[in-house]
Formats: sequence, C-alpha cells, structure tokens
Amino acid sequence: MKKFLISALCLLSLSIPQIARAQDSDSRPHARNWPTPEEVVARMDSKLSLSDEQKAKITSIIADRQAEMKALAQSSGRRRKKGREMKSIMSESNKKIEALLNDDQKKKYEEMEQEMREQARQRHAERHGGGSD
Repeated sequence: MKKFLISALCLLSLSIPQIARAQDSDSRPHARNWPTPEEVVARMDSKLSLSDEQKAKITSIIADRQAEMKALAQSSGRRRKKGREMKSIMSESNKKIEALLNDDQKKKYEEMEQEMREQARQRHAERHGGGSD
C-alpha cells in the first residue's frame, strides 16, 4: 500500500510539478504551470517508447486526470481530504495507464516512478529546511 501511495504521488509530480510554487508565489491560475497532457506523454514516450495507440489513450487519461485535479485544487475544503482525493484520482489514472503498458514498459515506468519519488523527497526536504546539500 505504501509503495502504491508513493507511486501515486510521483505521478502527481509528473503532471503538476509547479502547483505548490504557484500557490505560494501569487494568484496566477494553476493551469499555467501544469504541463499539457501531450507534454506529459512526450516525457513518458521518451523513456517507454510508446506506440501511437498508447500515446493517444494515455493522453486522454492524463487530460481527464488533470481536469479532475484542477477542479479539486480550486475547490474549497480541507487540505488532507483534498490530498486523499488527489491520491484516489492518481491511483485510478495510474491503473488505467499501467493496463496499457507491456511488461518491459511497466518495468521502465516503475524506474521512472522511483526517480520521481527521490526528486519529490529532495524538493520536500528543500522546502522544509531539511535539505542535505
């Protein structure tokens, strides 16, 4: 379960890496800082060598995920509850994406997630004064 949650958080970092900075810096709309679904898929394709069919389907999944995430980010509500809802959205989209990948791509995708987890930990440590640089 822990691995799954970390994976979901990593995918979140793929599609919305700038949301925290946008909230802290000024009142710009979040959408400006989100990579497009096509940009997310292009990053994935560079590592996974996706087929055209996979790209099209994953682009649709990412677009739907981002629409849900943006709506949730702009809604009112408790931060922890929104976090749980975001994890759920990520979980569902992750399942859909993984269902489209072959075994080799799934292995590479897991490696990508591991890299993103490490980057997320580093960013978290830097933001919270725990950086070890």
